[in-house]
Amino acid sequence: MTASVPGVSWLTLPEAMRAALTRLREPPPLTPIGECGGAGVGLEHPSGTLTIWIEFASCRRSLAVEDQTLLSLLCGRLGQALHRAHQVDEQRETALALQRAILGPAQLPAGFSARYEPATRPLEVGGDWHDIIGLPDGRIAIVVGDCVGHDLGAATVMGQLRSACRALLLQNASPGQALDAMDRFAASVPGAECATVLCAILAPGTGQLVYSAAGHPPGIVAHPDGGVVLLEDAGSFPLAAGTGAERGEARYALPPRSTLLLYTDGLVERRRRPLLDGIAEAGTAVVSGAEDSLEDLASRLMSRLAPPEDYGDDVAIVLYRHPGPLELAFPADARQLAPARARLRHWLYSCGLGTIAMQDVLVAAGEACANAIEHGYRDQPGEQVRLQATATAGRLWLTVTDSGRWRPPVPGPDPCREKGIPLMRALMDNVSIEAGAAGTTVTMDVGIIHAP
Repeated sequence: MTASVPGVSWLTLPEAMRAALTRLREPPPLTPIGECGGAGVGLEHPSGTLTIWIEFASCRRSLAVEDQTLLSLLCGRLGQALHRAHQVDEQRETALALQRAILGPAQLPAGFSARYEPATRPLEVGGDWHDIIGLPDGRIAIVVGDCVGHDLGAATVMGQLRSACRALLLQNASPGQALDAMDRFAASVPGAECATVLCAILAPGTGQLVYSAAGHPPGIVAHPDGGVVLLEDAGSFPLAAGTGAERGEARYALPPRSTLLLYTDGLVERRRRPLLDGIAEAGTAVVSGAEDSLEDLASRLMSRLAPPEDYGDDVAIVLYRHPGPLELAFPADARQLAPARARLRHWLYSCGLGTIAMQDVLVAAGEACANAIEHGYRDQPGEQVRLQATATAGRLWLTVTDSGRWRPPVPGPDPCREKGIPLMRALMDNVSIEAGAAGTTVTMDVGIIHAP
């Protein structure tokens, strides 16, 4: 129930008033009924019969024939307006659902973050898009593209191009081959000509990136030492705008703990400013966020580069930090420590840690996992231990989680026992242990020493 008087609800109405409103649903719609103190009428609504009650200023007021006609007319118009509003709401919900489907899955692979900002509201999509596709062989395809325009027409073209590119990459096409085929496809889709695309395929285990660009701004790689590299060795003409020559490809090895940014020109292009200045600003922003999580970096990047009047063009960005986070889950069994240690060692190597720093992290992580197995699950063997590791430009984070409860240290005759926590604190910069009814979480971090 909705009322024009604050604080009034169905349950606060007197019983007689509720009965009168209920009776208004029985006569045919738009049949006014007058009672002492007010008048009411029922009308059809998409969600059911709606009753409207109007209070008179005085009980002596009666509902004349003219009043009944006016009330019926007004409520008839109101019913039509409510039907139209309901249809608009349904159409908008349908449109938004289709738009979200066009943008693809919201769940991204580990190590990635993405943002999308349409220029035209209330649309949730425009002519730009991003896509991150897990390929059958374990590699990951990354695509950012920009169609001409940013209205609903551009969004429909974008959806076709995005679907075509995804299908090509899933058929094992290289970036250059995918863009070659996209040229032919775009030539047959009205409005797709001159769209720009950057297509890349990443091998997450090694950081090897193969890419090709069709008239698109270069990708940005921010190194952990603050250096910035532009991926501009495989640029060419926009889709369906060239002579039919084959698209070139280039390769780049992402350094350990570097950050990759792919984007559309709405992020960096401004009136009366050279495009290269906008690209340089984006690179500076990525470097300054080298210690942020990728989610925080994506949000701050969009906020920092936004013009005072907000974005006037669609913007799509994709961020990746190499290597992606390590996530392990294994049974609480001491025999599982060696395989977990081996996987962590391989991941630490891809982070570019020095030998001594790597060994310190391995020992600290091993102690945390051993404590989870021995103490957290002493009464529940075989439960899961979870190990997560992430790296930024200059710091490494480890989290070991179990769902059990650690027992308090008990002094014993063996001097080597109960030394795990002091050892972790000695090897890492910071160690925190949070125990609760849901389990125990150990969080550790340490500054990264560059490998020689």
